[in-house]
Formats: sequence, structure tokens, C-alpha cells
Amino acid sequence: MLRRLLLIILLLPTLVFADEFVAGKDYELVVGPAANAKSSKIAVTEFFSYGCPWCYRLEPALMTWLQQQGSKVQFSRVPVVFNKDWKVYAKAYYTAHLLGLEAKINPALFKAIQTERRNLANNDAMVSFFTAEGADNATVKSAFENSTMVDLQIAQDAALMSHYHVNGVPAVVINNQYKTDLQMAQNQERFFKILDFLVNKAHQG
Repeated sequence: MLRRLLLIILLLPTLVFADEFVAGKDYELVVGPAANAKSSKIAVTEFFSYGCPWCYRLEPALMTWLQQQGSKVQFSRVPVVFNKDWKVYAKAYYTAHLLGLEAKINPALFKAIQTERRNLANNDAMVSFFTAEGADNATVKSAFENSTMVDLQIAQDAALMSHYHVNGVPAVVINNQYKTDLQMAQNQERFFKILDFLVNKAHQG
């Protein structure tokens, strides 16, 4: 009897944690492309924008969380477009990715837009920004003005936003099965607890 009581006490935190998050309230069930059966990693996709203040505030904690996950997850991003300014920001994200400058440009661009309040919501201003960060001016200008690859990616992202019903950011889709965002989580601390819960759920299932 004592052993059984001790076992219940030991399992209680796990049981409480498992029941803490509810589909339809803390996260949504979604249906996306089938996960890669050959990969043992859980896909984690963040829908974001450089123009989103909450995305900027979440960024340090998100990078820390990803480091803690190690090789358990495969992280990717989708820059959303809710207005014409954010389309320029989406172009900037993919241009940085194409040039292999994502690690450098991402924090610099977040800071310039959210902290320094710089107006970078047009092609010329963004090309100048990239050039100041060390990118080749002609290459960046071509990427912003003539890249069908960037335009195609933005169109595909719009379809993903519609498919997953992404109406606010930051939002995260786990393994093409679950979606949560800050509004559902209510605060940053619960947001990452929900992410842990969903990653574990996807891994088990």
C-alpha cells in the first residue's frame, strides 16, 4: 500500500503535466504534409515576421529553447505577409537565406526594425541595409527585384498560412500535426511548456 502511494506521488507531476494542455484551447490539431518517415527529428516551423514586436521579444528565448532541443528537432521559419511592408521583410528573409547570411542578418534586421525603428519597408532601403552588412549590392538588388525563386517561396508561404489558419504571429507548427501561438498560450512561459509538450507528443506518436 505504501509503495503504491509513493508511486502515485512520483507520477503525479507527470500526470498533471500531461493533462495541463488541451487541444482546442492551448493548441490546435492540424493536418499538414506527411512527416519524413526517414527522419527521427520533429519538424518545428515558426511563422514570424521582422515586423512583429512579439516575435522579436520571443527570439532570445526561442533560440535558447532550440539549443536545449539539440538534434531532437528540425527548425525552419516561414515569414508571413499580413501587409505590404511585411512582404519586403519576407523578401529580406529569403534573400539572406539565399546568400547564406541568415545568421548575421536575422538579429541585425530584427534590431534595426524593432529597436532602432528604421524604415526598411521598401526595396531600396533594404538593399542598402544588406550592403551595409557586407553583402554584394548588385547581388542583393537582383534578389529583391528579379528573383522568381523568392517570389515563388512567398506565394507558397501564403498557401501555408491559409492551410494552417495562421492569423497571428508568432505561431508554431509541430510536425505538421499541432499548432500553437502566444495568444493560446497566454504568456511566454506557458508557450514553451506547450512546445515541449507537443514535441514530446509528436515524438511518442
